[in-house]
Amino acid sequence: MTDTGRRSTARRALGAARRRWRNRDSPLLSVVVPVYNAADLIEESLQSVLDQQYRNIEIVVVDDGSTDDSLAVVRAFAERHPEVTVLSQPNGGVGVARRTGTEAATGEYLTYVDSDDTVTRTGIQVAMDGLRRSGSDVAVMPYQRREGDVVRPPAPWIRAVHARPAEAVTLAERPDVLVSAIPGGKIFRRAFWDEHGFVYPTVLLAGDQRVAAEAFLKARSLDITGVPAYTWRRMETSISQGHVTAAAVHARHDAMDAVLEILEPLPVARDERILQYLRYNIPNSLLKLERADDDYLDALVERVPTIVRAAPADRYVSEVPAQYRVLHTLLAAGDRDAVWRFVRAEGMQPEMHPSGSEPAGTTVYLPGWGVDAVDPAAYVLTDEQTAARALVRSVRAQGGDLVLDVAAWFPNVELADPSLTVKTDGDLVDVTPGAEPHVVNSRQGAQRRYVRSGWTVTLRGAARRAPRTLTVTLHDGDRTGTASASIPR
Repeated sequence: MTDTGRRSTARRALGAARRRWRNRDSPLLSVVVPVYNAADLIEESLQSVLDQQYRNIEIVVVDDGSTDDSLAVVRAFAERHPEVTVLSQPNGGVGVARRTGTEAATGEYLTYVDSDDTVTRTGIQVAMDGLRRSGSDVAVMPYQRREGDVVRPPAPWIRAVHARPAEAVTLAERPDVLVSAIPGGKIFRRAFWDEHGFVYPTVLLAGDQRVAAEAFLKARSLDITGVPAYTWRRMETSISQGHVTAAAVHARHDAMDAVLEILEPLPVARDERILQYLRYNIPNSLLKLERADDDYLDALVERVPTIVRAAPADRYVSEVPAQYRVLHTLLAAGDRDAVWRFVRAEGMQPEMHPSGSEPAGTTVYLPGWGVDAVDPAAYVLTDEQTAARALVRSVRAQGGDLVLDVAAWFPNVELADPSLTVKTDGDLVDVTPGAEPHVVNSRQGAQRRYVRSGWTVTLRGAARRAPRTLTVTLHDGDRTGTASASIPR
């Protein structure tokens, strides 16, 4: 090493020591960042970690044999920031890189950030404050999605978990937390991590969810926070996205089977995870049938019925959407021709098909109804599938009033003679029917128009103090539902 290099290293070490002294009352958080061919994204990721509010951190970057300029970029970044340590290894996969970074980390707490993702300004601080109060082993933080330059909220089921933040709870008390399975957005107490010997697997197509499940199960307590902390960049080249192969189906189901085996000691958690898979994960695989081949279908025929049979029957019927229950039946029968007919006739898009009242309940007449060997009860829509929806499509000021173009409808149900009421904070409200109906388009180009779903809502005197959300109640015969919608700015 040259004299210049020694002086630079010494300055970095001194800077890190001074920083730790200033933050000596806060536990050190180690941020492990695996990198592979992310030269154009890694600096943004690392800068976001430095810019967030929790200050007592070390960043351990592990370059996993990149063939681009990633290593040079992170080394240059580390020269400017003493909090950053850079390690380099031959390519072994992101799981191996995480393990290398974990072994080098020295903090009391651990978190993981992928090289194409970022963290928010305040989320980690909120989680660390909570961990210091609760003494929990794990904090589970909300994440959001980034698509291009647009940051979007996560899926509704992720939002639902974090809408009920809690400290020092157990997995038995909050099994819904299992839906948060990605490595990002978690903080682990290092002593707890080492005590149980957690290790990220080498093969990571859905495999890293095993670590989350085992940690949640073994934690003495968990914190669930409500402030977004992690921004997950959606990229079609990601290891976890886009795979439409039989091998990908088997890899995902191998990971699911492993998680369910981990959760066997806690049946309430195992049942919850099964239902999560059937509601959120497996539908993603089923939807890919629209662009898959026979080998992919064969893999689904082999794997999906097993997890369906393991589901608690009452919750399966009431929570898993009708289109998937029908498709599960066809897969269990191995009727590949019926599956392809169902898929190609837009069977997985129930809003493209009529519905009606049958002895078993409100039924959607999907392809194969009355023809395929499927129990009519499988076609019955869940309550969630017909729950009221609302959308504020536009807003404009008119004098001192606020005029909203609103759509309100019951999915999968035709409105007969609807009425709409609006909840306000004392504003006078005029509700006028007759606006353009809500329209849903299928992925193949078909269209459903919800006749009588359009409304003009006028909030008298509200132009200067426009509310952020609108809450409406839709009535139509015996059916009533309430929904909220954001008001565009």
